[in-house]
Amino acid sequence: MSTTNRPIKDKPIRKRGRLIESIYRTVGEPGAWHGLLRELVAVTNSRSARLLVMNREANRVTFSVKLNIDDNYHRQYVEHYVNACPWRPELGLMRPGRLYSTYLHFTCPQPDFYRTEFFNDWARPQNIHHGVCGTVYRDAATSVQMLIQRTRGQGYYTEAETAFINELVPHIQQSFLIAGQLANTRAQGEAIALAAGGEPLPFLLLDRSLRITYFSPGVEKLIVDGPWLEVRNSRLLITDELQNRRLRRLLRECLTAADTRTFLTSGGTLAVPRPGAPDLQLLVRPVHPDVPVLIGPPSGYVAVYFYDSEARVEIDHERLCQFYSLSEAEIRVAMAMVDTPDSAEVAKRCAISLHTVRSHIKAIFCKTGTHSQADLMKRLLTGPARRR
Repeated sequence: MSTTNRPIKDKPIRKRGRLIESIYRTVGEPGAWHGLLRELVAVTNSRSARLLVMNREANRVTFSVKLNIDDNYHRQYVEHYVNACPWRPELGLMRPGRLYSTYLHFTCPQPDFYRTEFFNDWARPQNIHHGVCGTVYRDAATSVQMLIQRTRGQGYYTEAETAFINELVPHIQQSFLIAGQLANTRAQGEAIALAAGGEPLPFLLLDRSLRITYFSPGVEKLIVDGPWLEVRNSRLLITDELQNRRLRRLLRECLTAADTRTFLTSGGTLAVPRPGAPDLQLLVRPVHPDVPVLIGPPSGYVAVYFYDSEARVEIDHERLCQFYSLSEAEIRVAMAMVDTPDSAEVAKRCAISLHTVRSHIKAIFCKTGTHSQADLMKRLLTGPARRR
């Protein structure tokens, strides 16, 4: 047994402080984990380190950060040796929230370790003889394990050295919690922006549990105004049972598409019966914000848009003036064109000649950067002048 390792307790306090600073830097910079591993290896006089994001059972690696581990050996570890490691079964029984010295805290003696496939085929070629390992974070779906390794000459991790490393674990756990909260907030904000830009219609945004997490302006009125829709326990329901089952199925399909980022389905439409009035149309779309998440479930959302053929589109006159510098006369013509594409009818409604209408339309095209009535209508109905 080598005694060349120096107790970490003799390291200056400022190095512990720097490590803690580096841990919290990962909250806003997921790429900073590599730098943290580098600092851990240097401070603990080690050879290499890894952070493994795994499934709850900790038998499959979904994401990893490594330092001083060859890509080929790392791939072998992820695909096979993660479960061939002699400490793996015992580690699953140990209390999470701390790391354990492979030399001191496991029942596999070092001579027996040297006879394993794991050592001879994987660890030995890399001169890995000792380590500390443990589950530093666990939630309902994820286990995160950290491993730090030493060569034979660097010696095993003592109780004092292992305790020093374990002082950092609560900060690592807290960094994961904060990072997850920030990622969820960012993801929801981006999902709202994506949904708002996807269709010029009022909408609801549903999270991974298919609960409503955002109401756009105008949606509540559509739900409150009639008995055909309701919100119960933050869930959207159609009172018609058959259509409600179809809605649940469509929502689940869209959520799966958003979660996997495959977008094999772009969603679909559903009619909500309204006795004595045209059906209310629901347009369901998957939404997946591109926010990196180190741990936790994917940030998939579903947008449900509402189209009411009887609802009048409202255009803000002041915004038409502010954004496009339209005159009062041009605004009146533009507003009339929203209701009717016929220039003669526009002239009648505005009490001006057809020639004047055509002159105003040319000016409107020029000021709004459009080239046809269809292009202009799209600009008016989806642009900043539309009240949402």
